[in-house]
Amino acid sequence: MGAGALELRELSLDDVEAVKARMVEIFSGEPWNDHWEDPEQLHQYMLELMGNPNSLSFGLFRGGELIGICLGRIRHWYTGTEFWIDELGLVPGAQGAGVGREFLGRVETALKQRKLTGIDLITDRTMPAYGFYQKQGFEELKTQVLFAKELG
Repeated sequence: MGAGALELRELSLDDVEAVKARMVEIFSGEPWNDHWEDPEQLHQYMLELMGNPNSLSFGLFRGGELIGICLGRIRHWYTGTEFWIDELGLVPGAQGAGVGREFLGRVETALKQRKLTGIDLITDRTMPAYGFYQKQGFEELKTQVLFAKELG
């Protein structure tokens, strides 16, 4: 990944094709192994994340190239208005060099400018993202649990 100034931009549905390409690039390999084999399923997922009235998505650009995505939504909660991150990632060539910390810091600044009060997300304890979020000041909520049920 070449050097260059980093730029944070808000993304819109006009960016959906670039974001889809980055989703595949970021999450298809190790350790995630998310294989989006059905292009329509990926497209619908992107519309859910980027096309709702409360959607808020950011891209990190270097030299005009989209190298990072932060896809989420604004959530109006009784404690204040929060940002829920559904997807956050960098292209493999930008990982491990402090770019993620810079990206998340810029997202936090943009959220503070909008008067949002917090950031929420879910991640897997077994993934590198778990340690990354801890290093960025996120706290694991011990009183809550994620439930899931397969319908098969």
